[in-house]
Amino acid sequence: MLGLFAVGMLHSQTQGDVASRVTTSCQAKMEELSALLFNDATSETTVWPPTATGTGLCGNLAANSNCGGVDPLAPVTGYVDYLDFQGTRVSATAVDANGQLLQFYVRQWMIQADATGNLKTITVRTTARRSLGARTAPFSVLISQKYNG
Repeated sequence: MLGLFAVGMLHSQTQGDVASRVTTSCQAKMEELSALLFNDATSETTVWPPTATGTGLCGNLAANSNCGGVDPLAPVTGYVDYLDFQGTRVSATAVDANGQLLQFYVRQWMIQADATGNLKTITVRTTARRSLGARTAPFSVLISQKYNG
């Protein structure tokens, strides 16, 4: 019975560690996106520091429109990045010496304009790619707004 208790504690601790990293990674991406100018249409946000060949905050979005996406089953190119277990960015197809995918976390984001076009809602979702034991893989969603004023 004691052995089962120890295994259960280990899984709970590991699950908590992964959930904490998911939240931290989500917050880091939100800070990266929030630091961009409201009309940024060129910063490559899948790398750090951002380069000048990407999607930024979708430039001047039309009223009630959006770009990107946070559906974990349908990542949108330019609005997704992948992290290894330590939180280092990796490519979607990077593998280790055993052929296992290095990506452990997936961060996705979406930018939505309001009816006036002067307020953008930024949504970031970070999901662990693997569950630990029989539990659901941890994920976190953060939402922030940016005003053009």
